Amino acid sequence: MLEYWYKEKRTLTDFRRGVLGSYFDGFAEYLKAKGYSQGTATGILGKCCQFNGFLIDTGVKRCSALNKSHIDSFLDIYCGTDVVDAYPREVSRRAFDHLFAHLSDIGVLKVPKPKKIIHLYSWILDPYLKHLRDECRLSPMTIQRHQAQLTAFLAPLGRKATRKGLKSLTADYVEKYLKDYFTGRVRKTDGVTSSLRSFFQYASLGKYIKSDFSGLVPTIKRYRHASLPKGMEDSALDLVLKAVNRESSNGARDYAVMILMMAYGIRGISVAELLLDDIDWQNSRIRIRAQKGGKEVILPLMDAVGEAIIQYLPHRNNKTPFRELFLSIKAPFVPLSSVAVSAIVNNYMKKAGVKIAGGGTRTLRHSWAIRALASGSPIKSIADVLGHRYINTTFIYAKADLKMLREVAMPWPKKG
Repeated sequence: MLEYWYKEKRTLTDFRRGVLGSYFDGFAEYLKAKGYSQGTATGILGKCCQFNGFLIDTGVKRCSALNKSHIDSFLDIYCGTDVVDAYPREVSRRAFDHLFAHLSDIGVLKVPKPKKIIHLYSWILDPYLKHLRDECRLSPMTIQRHQAQLTAFLAPLGRKATRKGLKSLTADYVEKYLKDYFTGRVRKTDGVTSSLRSFFQYASLGKYIKSDFSGLVPTIKRYRHASLPKGMEDSALDLVLKAVNRESSNGARDYAVMILMMAYGIRGISVAELLLDDIDWQNSRIRIRAQKGGKEVILPLMDAVGEAIIQYLPHRNNKTPFRELFLSIKAPFVPLSSVAVSAIVNNYMKKAGVKIAGGGTRTLRHSWAIRALASGSPIKSIADVLGHRYINTTFIYAKADLKMLREVAMPWPKKG
């Protein structure tokens, strides 16, 4: 299978020697099956061939003897130890990750699982995160946020974070610690306070602390509907769309992502989780799955959205097992995450020179909602499309200057 990537006999001979020589044909087949391009695959194979030569020079004769130290030694010699310019090391390390994954898949090499780091507070943080996942049914991203916030809070406690230390905490100590913890914090703290209150309540119910300290967490004053969502005018939306090169594979996908969000005001996670099966071409409908306690909605498939998706589909890899509509353009062709969708929007807003505080997927969402309301669409219908669990959440858009927005209002999609 090496012949698929290389033609020179001298190159093929160089590959098929040493400790890894007998595995390179299978590895080349592995890369082909993953869908890697000629340049990417030969780049990976070339690094691994160089690594094989290093193993020959160092006298390694058995594949089972390979370990992380061989990779580190190779990188120090061939890529240097410059921390500032670490890019060559990372490129090589990613190539070896592919190689070791293949060798592990065929049973030639046992890749040890990374040892879990046990902290002084792991005894309570780990079961709490499990509680959030299994009982509270929070999304992985939300759990990750809770973990980061609680780690930043628990780590400085030191020995006080142990089972015995946490049990000995007093209200006075916690109050002083919280005061010091929040002093000088310039980032938004409302999410942190929510995480801390939930954690203290969990610890209190489990009898891990003397009493419920959640009442000691300072309250962040927030006034209902105090902030007004910022949207974009049609001219700005047009600039963002024009910044997309629709002729390229990435551009065709990104344009479909953008037009989908502009047309329906849906969340980035809804775009990421949209399946091929959610588009009913025969009846010109699209299904938006429920998020955050909302409900699933079926909407008319707008012509602009359908055309954008049709233009993107030839660029979508059809050999992947994934049913998600939007995939990465390069191998291994995995579904886009909500973070990737946000990055796409932010990138084109920046490219178009559109500057809005907090700009991104939410800006497109707010723009749609404000225009839908300005065009006279029922507030209940808007709430359903936005996926709001409570209609009161949608009323914040009613504070916009509707008179001004009616001039740039987008028509509400009619039932087909």
